[in-house]
Amino acid sequence: MAEPRPHSGRTTQEAARPLPDHVTTPLLSLITARSMDEDYAHVAQKRAAAGLEPAPGPPRPHWTSIAAVALLGVMAAVVAAQTDRQAPVNELSRAALVEQIERRSDTLEALQGQVGELTQSNAETAVTSTRTQGQLDDIQTRLRRIELVTGFSAARGPGVRLTVENRPDVDVNDEIRDEDLAFLVDGLFEAGAEAVAVNDQRINLLGGIRNTLRAIHVNGRPINPPYVISAIGDPQTLQARLLQTSQGQEWFNRVNFYGFVYDAENVDDIRLPAARERVLRDVIELNADPDGVQDGGGSAP
Repeated sequence: MAEPRPHSGRTTQEAARPLPDHVTTPLLSLITARSMDEDYAHVAQKRAAAGLEPAPGPPRPHWTSIAAVALLGVMAAVVAAQTDRQAPVNELSRAALVEQIERRSDTLEALQGQVGELTQSNAETAVTSTRTQGQLDDIQTRLRRIELVTGFSAARGPGVRLTVENRPDVDVNDEIRDEDLAFLVDGLFEAGAEAVAVNDQRINLLGGIRNTLRAIHVNGRPINPPYVISAIGDPQTLQARLLQTSQGQEWFNRVNFYGFVYDAENVDDIRLPAARERVLRDVIELNADPDGVQDGGGSAP
């Protein structure tokens, strides 16, 4: 009977022998390596079967690529150096910009203040302008009314038209004279007439009815009979009120005494021209400079 060989020697030899790679390599790495090796082997077998040369190994880095990488490194270093060199300059520029922004902000704030002041001033000016325009409108209204009453503006309205002339074959001494027409005109104003004209010559404060020999002049211009006296006023009462005035009664007394031809009619629309302006010779504005320089006071003549 043979004796069993001791197990201790085999155990020692097996322990001294290194373990294979598939035992010591991690399972995931082993699977990846073997799959890639198998893929490379499979591709090599297919190229060999097709009569092609084996696939070249991984490309070696080219000197151009190495130079490009080196150039990029140099450029990065230069940029970094410039950035570091420009840092103080950039800091100064930033401080200058901050200072400029603050200065401009102060200027903007001052301008906004001026805008506010100008806006308020404009509002006050608008109020003053509105008030002044109202005063100007009132003055213009008063001026037009004064020009209308004094005869220095054209007038239009209802009234009466009176036509007067001498009787036929009248004696020279019985002809209508300036004082006769003056009684009639004064009576019309007293009866309520607002504007009167004789043969389209507007009666005003600076005008008048005068005789020059046998001719009658109104505002310095001669007029011929028949004399047409146009008066703007209430046509319903103007003729009746003329009979109630002292001048009107004197006029009608002369009409009856000298036999003047007299005709009266109411007219719905009478247009009277403005009186001719005359230069003031002696009248000056109150408190005005005698040499013609006004001091802003006084009133219009």
